[in-house]
Amino acid sequence: MPKKVLKNKGLSAPFCIDSRGEIRRYNFKGAKFNVLFTKAGKYRSGDFHPVIQYDLILKGKYQITFRKGNKNIVFTKGENELIIIPPNTPHLFKSLTDTVMLEWWDGPFEVGYYQPYRKIVERQFTPYPRNAPRSAGFKKKK
Repeated sequence: MPKKVLKNKGLSAPFCIDSRGEIRRYNFKGAKFNVLFTKAGKYRSGDFHPVIQYDLILKGKYQITFRKGNKNIVFTKGENELIIIPPNTPHLFKSLTDTVMLEWWDGPFEVGYYQPYRKIVERQFTPYPRNAPRSAGFKKKK
């Protein structure tokens, strides 16, 4: 997945910038969380985690899709709303407006990809030059 990954130069520096927006990672006195900016119309996630994921929308609106059993559950959340994603639940976020969101997990970050959703996310990327960094440094779940 093409991305531009930057060295962490403190709290003011983005961790990752791509065609969707940017992600900043923080470790504030042991509390680890991400702040994501997502441009309107762009997708994020397409994955699942073995622990609970929490997302708090600070600005904007998302359409969220969860995979429950054999069905897609689609709903919309906006400013000041909390999203709680149960463990091992595939999820997909579509930003309906420019959106800012906090994100954190109830345990160590591990990720697995749900390919039907992940393909939607990956289709939106514009390739970076061949020598550009391509990994966001996430630990991929095996």
